[in-house]
Order: sequence, then C-alpha cells, then structure tokens
Amino acid sequence: MKIKYFEYITVYLSVFLVCVFVGVIGRLVLLEKGADEYTAGVFFWISTGFGVLMFAILSLFLNDLAERLVNRFLKAKKNESPESRIPVENLEKIEEEPQDALIKPEMPENKNAVIDIQQLREQQQNAIKNQKQARIDTALRYAQQEFALYVSDDDLEQLGSNIIIYAEVLNFEKIKPIKVKDLSNLDLYHFGWNIWNCFKASRQDRAAQFLKLTFADALKDVEEKSIKTHLKDDEHKGLIKIIDDFTDF
Repeated sequence: MKIKYFEYITVYLSVFLVCVFVGVIGRLVLLEKGADEYTAGVFFWISTGFGVLMFAILSLFLNDLAERLVNRFLKAKKNESPESRIPVENLEKIEEEPQDALIKPEMPENKNAVIDIQQLREQQQNAIKNQKQARIDTALRYAQQEFALYVSDDDLEQLGSNIIIYAEVLNFEKIKPIKVKDLSNLDLYHFGWNIWNCFKASRQDRAAQFLKLTFADALKDVEEKSIKTHLKDDEHKGLIKIIDDFTDF
C-alpha cells in the first residue's frame, strides 16, 4: 500500500515539474516579446494548472478504458467453453465412445485394491499366529529341558498342556496339577517368571495363578500374592535360574 502511494506521488510530482518547466519557458518567451510581468505570471499559472488538469483527466479516462478492456477480455476467456479447445475430430470420438468404456477400467483397479488389502490382512494375521506358535514351541522345549529329571512322563506332557492353556489365555479350569520332586519353591517361582517373560501376554498375577494351579501340591501353603512377589527372588540361585532371553531355545 505504501509503495503504491509513493508511486502516485512520484508520477504526479514529475508531471507537475514538467508543467512548471513549460510555464516558465512560456513566461520567459512572453517577457522577451514585451509583455508585462503580470501577464507573464498569469500565463505561467494558467499553463501549469492546465497541464496538471489535462494529465489528471487523461489518467482517469485511460485507466477506466484499460480496466474495461481487461474485464471484457477476461470475461471472454471465462465464457469460452472447454470443448472449444478440443479439436472437432477428437470431440466427435469422445461423444461416440460409450460411457461404460470410461467407467470399466476403474473397476478392476478397485477390485485389485480390495484383494491386496485382504491379502495384507491375511499375511499379518499369519505372521502374528506364527510368532505366537514359535513362542509356545520355545516354552515347551524349555519346560521339557528343565523338568525332564523332576517329573514323570505323564506330568511332563500335562505341563506342556498347561503352558498352552496359559499361552492361549484359556480358562484355567482346564489346568491339571502335576507333582515334582527335588525342586524348591524358588525353582518353581523362577519357572513361572520365565514362562511369563517368554509370552508377556498378561500380568504376573496370571503367572502366579498358573503356578498355584499347576504345582498345587508343592505350593499348597503359599498364596498367589506371595508367589507373585517372589517370582524373581535370588535369580541366580536354585536349580532353575531366571532367563531374560529365550533366543537359545
């Protein structure tokens, strides 16, 4: 806004100076011709004012004329139909082409997109399922390795079933107790923490309940809350140690 105002001042000041210059020249000419000072002064002011007035009138007229021409040109471009920019031959081909031909190419793309999304979902679901199954297999191998010397074959098989129930977050009513020998409560606590660490699918309260039900005879005098608080006690002691990483299994 300030730049526009400055431009106006510059233009009108230049015009005013030119008009004054012309007026001064006219005044000097009149004085040389023998006119008196008053007549020459009157001519100076009249010529200067007339010049400024004529510039102002021409500026207003030309600006208005230019604005009308520009508006008319823009209106003509706006009213121009997009079809007029297309050659007649191409326009006839577009009109003759059936609308179904324009719509049909989009349908296979959408269908393929739906198929791709469905395939992606199935791949993700299979990946999650495979990861879970891999953890179950790891937990079963670990349990067999730790308890092979301390339980019977039938109880070892039942322990595997109990681990699957825990991993699948099934109802614990299906868990059956097993008997162990030569293992302390600390060993069982460590085993429970390791199973929880292998899956990490639930809170440690569930791991404590799993231990209480699986080793019901060995832990008959221990409450679940107490089991939870002692899961990682003396992690380097006992026959069963705490395992932070199951990569080797």
